[in-house]
Amino acid sequence: MKRTLIILAIAAVLGVIAGTDEAVASCQEANGSTFPIRQCITAAATPSWFAPPPSGSGPISSAWWVLGFGNRTLIDPTGGANAEPSLGCGFITGTGMTNHGTFTGNDSGNTNTDLVPAPAGGVGATCFSFAANWGNPGNDGCADLNRTYNNLGEATNASDGYLNPYWSGAPGTYSYYALVDAPMGALLTEGSDKHFAVAFFSSTTRHLSENDVFDRGWDMGAITNGDSNPSGGNNNVIPWQPIPDPTASAVVDPNDQSRVVNLTWPHIRRPHDGSSRLNPAAAIAVDGGRHVLGTAFATASSLLGVGVAEQSELVSYLVEIKPIVGLDCDANAPWNPAGPGSLVVPPNSEPAGSMQSTTVDVPPNTCLRLTTRFGRVPTQAMRTTGTASSNRVENRFDACAGKLGDLGYNVSSSTKKIGEAFLSEKPVLRAARMNQRNLVVEFETLGEFGVQSFDIVAKDRKGNTSVIARVECTQCSSGIGAQYSVDVPMASVRSATSVHVVMQPSGSISNEITISREQQPQPPTTPRRGGR
Repeated sequence: MKRTLIILAIAAVLGVIAGTDEAVASCQEANGSTFPIRQCITAAATPSWFAPPPSGSGPISSAWWVLGFGNRTLIDPTGGANAEPSLGCGFITGTGMTNHGTFTGNDSGNTNTDLVPAPAGGVGATCFSFAANWGNPGNDGCADLNRTYNNLGEATNASDGYLNPYWSGAPGTYSYYALVDAPMGALLTEGSDKHFAVAFFSSTTRHLSENDVFDRGWDMGAITNGDSNPSGGNNNVIPWQPIPDPTASAVVDPNDQSRVVNLTWPHIRRPHDGSSRLNPAAAIAVDGGRHVLGTAFATASSLLGVGVAEQSELVSYLVEIKPIVGLDCDANAPWNPAGPGSLVVPPNSEPAGSMQSTTVDVPPNTCLRLTTRFGRVPTQAMRTTGTASSNRVENRFDACAGKLGDLGYNVSSSTKKIGEAFLSEKPVLRAARMNQRNLVVEFETLGEFGVQSFDIVAKDRKGNTSVIARVECTQCSSGIGAQYSVDVPMASVRSATSVHVVMQPSGSISNEITISREQQPQPPTTPRRGGR
């Protein structure tokens, strides 16, 4: 994903890369500066930062992209050889270009070098450093978008070198024509896969001035609906949030024995800058009806501006499934949409915390999860039918209209298992470990129907058995599986050698597991004193 700045600068002067006929943008302003993402150092009244992650979080990863043009699922196959091939649309094309027809996306790729400790945010708070800049190597595409193409899908001129200027051609003449640079998204995830932090923001405002030639890039200090900043100013601290994990219930469809699954979850917060960058010329279609600002998901109509307020969606939810093989989710199968009802796209006006819900019909013996996706929902897949040249043209136009959407910016809930009748008849014992204080017993169900409780039963060397714990069900009659972890005091199990679980009231018995015992620390030896 490397982007060589020297190549980019030369390309900006010459307008083409040698051996190609495609103009190349440098992702630099006309004055030679680049487009930074400002957070710790900001033009706003107070700096911004990401709040410290919750206790127990794993290593933090970051990603940022232009809304409607990001692809985190594909690393640039050119290794940077096609430096800025797509002029902001994230699509490689052009006569003589290698790897043409590839949607690399317009984003930061996969990088963890952008974050630094936030001095004012407390222990664990982070913010974007100077490395988070659209002109730095390692970034795919450019935030300065060019969407002027000929009928072959090839760029006819380079980007203008400014982010959303209020002039056309040169400063001094007021115009909305160049308001085409879409807002950004920034996503942080952590290694335990339980929390995330996200924010959306447009390029720094020019206050409608046709003489403002000083780009300040992207200013996260302007975010208005995050957490309170103790330094005063806006509520621009980006919070960490739990990954939505829906409550679920299921009933058996009597017609085909599939499971009708009802899911409910709270809508996430969407910290943003409240920006509105209206383009009155947005109603004018270009390139045979393909609009320069992209297309709204819900109505397939053209977007009307490049502020956060004008975006058709910022967050969507997708129910995904894969089959169970044996007792576990199929490790070799991809996650796929669960069919009708699987996609939920709340309007941007939907308040955080409002309850979202959907119903899907899934086969028995299925793993299910809810994936929260950020950015624009794809409305068109890459075209593979037709001639190579026609596909290239149409895919390029789709990319530049934002129809390929944002790919790979998401987080997923824990997995829920919905077993067949024979899998649901008994619990599955996973582990039984003795430590210095307790016996830890872990088991799960693959679908609970008419369950009340579970008995944990211990067996000693003579074959004697006893109930050492009783556990209440959590799903009970929902049809959804559940996971359990139980600590049994040492005094109850000192002579036990194995355990199994009995489901009540059915009496179904799980597999039996021999208790594993942690190695006990040995007391230090005392050296013998002299003598023989």
